[in-house]
Amino acid sequence: MCDASTLDMPPPAEAVSRRKAVPGKCIKCKTAKPNVAIRRIQYCRQCFVKASVSKFRMAVGRSRKCVDWPRAKVMIALSGGPTSSAMLRLTADLQTMDLRGKDAMPPFAGAVVGHIDESCLFPSSAEGKIRDIAAESGLQLETLALEHVFLPTEDRPALLELVQASLASGSASEQFCARFSKPEKDVPCAEQLRMLFSKLTSPTDKEDMLQAIKTALLVQLARNSGCGVIFVGDSSTRIAVKAMALIGRGRGFSLPLEVGAESQWFQDIVAVRPMRDFVAKEVAFFNCWTRQPTAFVPTFTTAEHRRASINRLAEAFIVELDQGFASTVPTVCRTLQKLETRPDALAAAPCLVCGMPVEPDANIWRTCLTIDGNAPEPAPESNANDAFDITSCLCYSCQSMLRHTTPGARLPGFCTSRLHAAAAGSFLPSENHEQLRRQIENFIICDSDDDSDNN
Repeated sequence: MCDASTLDMPPPAEAVSRRKAVPGKCIKCKTAKPNVAIRRIQYCRQCFVKASVSKFRMAVGRSRKCVDWPRAKVMIALSGGPTSSAMLRLTADLQTMDLRGKDAMPPFAGAVVGHIDESCLFPSSAEGKIRDIAAESGLQLETLALEHVFLPTEDRPALLELVQASLASGSASEQFCARFSKPEKDVPCAEQLRMLFSKLTSPTDKEDMLQAIKTALLVQLARNSGCGVIFVGDSSTRIAVKAMALIGRGRGFSLPLEVGAESQWFQDIVAVRPMRDFVAKEVAFFNCWTRQPTAFVPTFTTAEHRRASINRLAEAFIVELDQGFASTVPTVCRTLQKLETRPDALAAAPCLVCGMPVEPDANIWRTCLTIDGNAPEPAPESNANDAFDITSCLCYSCQSMLRHTTPGARLPGFCTSRLHAAAAGSFLPSENHEQLRRQIENFIICDSDDDSDNN
């Protein structure tokens, strides 16, 4: 029998040291001096790297409900920045790690690196270094250039050309009109891309268009590579900044899809953000202590002031607020985790430009709530006869972007494909559906035409 006096005895000193933090020592090993403090928790160098690996594995494991990892082929979206480079290192190590135990996550069925070449718009981008980073991981690199969106294909032989003309005179809200225009064979795709961005009037609009193009190319690249999952390198700091910028641009309707841990909006492709638990400081120290190389990624607001764009202003706001209040980024991210996608958003048609769901009556909301004294430039009267209404196929944010776009801008080829899908799915009103059908008849390759050619 045990003595009653032994029930009040304190636990052994070894057990106490394993549970409580030792002042001036690492929170994990409790023997080494700390080298970094993350959210007031101190780590030594070795324990911090191990904790980062474990955190990444747990973040990936939480997505088991959406993805069958043993059968999934993953594409790591690599921009060359700190977060995507760290994600590439962690994913490559996880793929080759010898995992044991019943709770250990098995490796993926395969992994490739996906990269979008932006040298057409940013000649200073370090494309060579990015290829070296991918080569060091030992994974296959798949790449597409930005100008690839203007390559003509069988399903999109024509491009959408914006025409700022009103189909209904005296209407209460503005209408966004476009017409089909066959691409000029003598104009290179890179030049068409530069012409598009030259007609966008603000850095915010250019950043929105660039993000839309990169998203479309990443999805296309994943499908071409046979990947069902895309790893997006968004840290918690980046997610907080992105959320503020999206809300400021009127993208609250699609916010859960663009910042959520997993997004299945693209049907056959699942977008996963496994770096969502890492703040920017953790990413920086992980790259430094693991000697993971990174590359400089220029943008339209590089070296510009904080008010150059909405994205730049949101970044300055979150970063400066987080310096004084360390819980800013975690609080914002915990709030975003509670957001759920509305059922009508999942059933909505994708926007022609960004590909996100189109909110019903978005044009009415924008007309009633937006205060803007700059009226859109009128188009020549001759264009109105060839134009058709695409307002119902544009989300609130893309309407605001295209409202100030110079008339004559030709949208990327994927906009034509999405418009054909919208017409086939009857997302357009009946009168617009019939008008759109008449407009695209000359650009559709029918089976009868193929038979006549063969004969």
